[in-house]
Amino acid sequence: MKAQQEGHDKAQRLSQRTAEEVEKRRASRSAADTLAAEEKAALYAAADDDGDTLHLLSSADLDDLPEAEPLIDGFLVKESLARLYGPPKSYKSFIMLDMAACVGAGIPWCGKYRTEQAKVLYVVAEGVRGIRRRVRAWEALNKRPMIGVQFYERAVQLGDRKDVSKLIRTAKRGGFEFIILDTQARSTVGLEENSASEMGVVVAALDVLKEVTGACVALVHHSGASGGRARGSTAILGALDAEFEVEADKDVMSVTMHTRAQKDLAEARSVEFDLSTPGPGMALAVKPRATWYQPTAADLPPLSTMQLMVLRIVAIFDAAGANETIISQRLGDTDRATIREMLGQLLSKGCVKRKGATYYVDQRGRTYLEAAQTGE
Repeated sequence: MKAQQEGHDKAQRLSQRTAEEVEKRRASRSAADTLAAEEKAALYAAADDDGDTLHLLSSADLDDLPEAEPLIDGFLVKESLARLYGPPKSYKSFIMLDMAACVGAGIPWCGKYRTEQAKVLYVVAEGVRGIRRRVRAWEALNKRPMIGVQFYERAVQLGDRKDVSKLIRTAKRGGFEFIILDTQARSTVGLEENSASEMGVVVAALDVLKEVTGACVALVHHSGASGGRARGSTAILGALDAEFEVEADKDVMSVTMHTRAQKDLAEARSVEFDLSTPGPGMALAVKPRATWYQPTAADLPPLSTMQLMVLRIVAIFDAAGANETIISQRLGDTDRATIREMLGQLLSKGCVKRKGATYYVDQRGRTYLEAAQTGE
């Protein structure tokens, strides 16, 4: 009898809880319907007023949009979002620090890839003491001080509007064009990394950061222990302009960085580094492998006749550089849209670099010109 009563009471409680849940869902749907109706009414009213309209572009207007400015030739461009990921203890931060140091000093990365000198803001979310030892090791290995890089010693929480606003103001006022958040996990504490909605908030913050500052914003992130892909929601993956994976071989003390995705650039070759200790008691640092394959002109994709003609004209003006008008005139008043297209292609191939409206031949462009002259 007692068991029957307990079963009856349990059934009643379950029935009551079910009824409450149904009522909550009904109320939630009602509230959502009310909000939707109010939003529709507001949109109908807004459609009839004389407010602002969208700014539209014609096909010709698209040619006036600026090309992405390179930061590290073939790897990073300004006003973009990039991510470097790999398993724990795979020396991701060592590679990112090397990139930061080369951009800050304006020296070629890996001794061969041109960098656009820019101020670097490195947010050290995992502790500034460790980064100090790595900076000193980099300086000892490269026999030069690290310049152009400034460090912030604690995490900036990308889910905290106040934190993000402070970072944006700091970066904008300081003129930083390369902003590094190391690591993504430490910069998103309290957020569920597998939640598309919560990571959507992070993407929104990163988008505003890159758009307001015009900087390349780079994240350092973890993959699973076996590697393969970066942890978490694909919401951030979809927002990335470039993504790179790091693999370490501790048996031979080497690290390889693979290009996994590029939106606006051709996927670059994998880059190999050796891990080195520059002195007793010092931290490790990465250096490009001495035997790393150096491509020749024959390995580079061929240029079209028009691309080569434009490249030669830019080369004629050497340090003075050439703009679209000059090139158009030299080619018999060739259509400016065609010239702009050729320059954009040469820029993406790393053959020219641009400052404002002026173009200059880059090292890869000289390699093409030397090969063309030899073949003539």
